[in-house]
Amino acid sequence: MIPKDTMTVAEASTYLSMDAATLERLAVERRIPALEQDGQWLFSKKSVDKWRARSAAAGPQ
Repeated sequence: MIPKDTMTVAEASTYLSMDAATLERLAVERRIPALEQDGQWLFSKKSVDKWRARSAAAGPQ
């Protein structure tokens, strides 16, 4: 099931102010919540927001 708030790599990279290649690498490495659908990565805005909040709370790695 695909969430209603789904973003493509391009949309999510703009939303996160992150390079698209970096975002795809994080998705491949399962370091950011993502769903692969027909060879393309999709990101739920809600899941990305939670991931960003957790990452910020954890501090620099």
